[in-house]
Amino acid sequence: MLLYINLYTFLVGISKAAYTALFNLYLKSLSYENSIIGNSTFYYSWGLAFGGLLFSSISDRIGRKKTLLVTMPLFSLAGLLRLIPTSYTLLYVFSFLFGFFDTSIILPTISVIESSDEKKRLRNSNINFAIVMLTGVLGYFGAGLLSEKIGLVNSLRLSMILALFSILPLFALPNTKLRVKRKKLKTNGKMYLNPVQLTMLFYYILSGALVSAAAAVFINFGNVIFLDLFLFSTTTITLILTISQLSTAVTSLFTHKLTSKYGYKLLLFVLYLSVTLLIFMMPIFMLNSALFTVAYILRYILLNITTPMFMVFCLSYLPKSYLATFSGVSYFINNLMKAFSAQIFTHLSKSGTTNYSKLFLITGTFYLLNTIITLITFVLIYIFKDKTDEKTQTTKLEQSKKNAFVTSIKDFKHRRIISYQKDNSQKLSVHIHNSTTFKKNKDEK
Repeated sequence: MLLYINLYTFLVGISKAAYTALFNLYLKSLSYENSIIGNSTFYYSWGLAFGGLLFSSISDRIGRKKTLLVTMPLFSLAGLLRLIPTSYTLLYVFSFLFGFFDTSIILPTISVIESSDEKKRLRNSNINFAIVMLTGVLGYFGAGLLSEKIGLVNSLRLSMILALFSILPLFALPNTKLRVKRKKLKTNGKMYLNPVQLTMLFYYILSGALVSAAAAVFINFGNVIFLDLFLFSTTTITLILTISQLSTAVTSLFTHKLTSKYGYKLLLFVLYLSVTLLIFMMPIFMLNSALFTVAYILRYILLNITTPMFMVFCLSYLPKSYLATFSGVSYFINNLMKAFSAQIFTHLSKSGTTNYSKLFLITGTFYLLNTIITLITFVLIYIFKDKTDEKTQTTKLEQSKKNAFVTSIKDFKHRRIISYQKDNSQKLSVHIHNSTTFKKNKDEK
């Protein structure tokens, strides 16, 4: 099963990387201002939000395979219609639909986690994530070379045709549905989560939202940033994106060894703190194109290798039967934050040029809040885990005593004893009473 998921990830990853690298540059070639590009991304993110929430829930009922077979052809069609230079309104409508049917990442990610046991979960997630990064390398680099030969629009069309063909490996997949009964997690009709699980759920959603808002600036507008600040060519921009992806892919293959040595908590906190410091220094790096490029690649590596760690760490605490639902909610909120980030970009571009110094300071603030929340969450988990463990041990002890009592009751043997006694007047009196004795175990002497 993992082979076919990874093959699908490989094909659709190349397609999406090529499309992402070129689309905003295509809009720039049509003389669209950054505010229009920002609005297009805003509606695309809203589409991602609602589509992810809807289809992750539907996939629980009809299966991951059927959901992808329905959404991916529509995703490809919306991507092609988005390339038709018509009115701004149609651009926004097709951008929304393009995001709405984009289930290419969330469902495979859930499938990998669901189909892996606890020991291999991070390793398999890292492999799938490394494939995503590798496809970025091929997609970005191939898009840059291809666009020089056949042009931006034809390269974008080819990427969507490849996205359509990416569904072929899905036919070999079993149609994975939700199999674990949820009623076991419910008390009085409501889902029950212990304090550690509840804390982790809030962290999973809140941290994902903050990182999404910050990262969206670079994910959606990285190509535009390099074009505006340094007038880099399409080939140079895609080469930088390629190096970023390749470095991340190589690094992600070894993160499971680092987590086994240092633990999830320490690595996540250190990586988030490093990214925060790096982003706050971006306005200084803007003065030199080489320094800015190195800082951009380093930020890309440090942040993206946290993605599989963060997913596995958080979802491992949560009930398996609700993974798709929780992921769908998080995916929805994350894309709302990406839409919010796109609006910030649009607002800072209203004058015709984008205030990138202010944009990086706002982005750094999101990362700083995420770092603080990460630290607070880890402290709360430490506190609640001790209390939860103590409560669990107490419950087990009480249950053990109860079981021992029930067992001893079963071993009781009741019998009646009749005793005779003569008093001083030589009269015989008869006494009938009950007596209880224990059965001896076979191993008792």
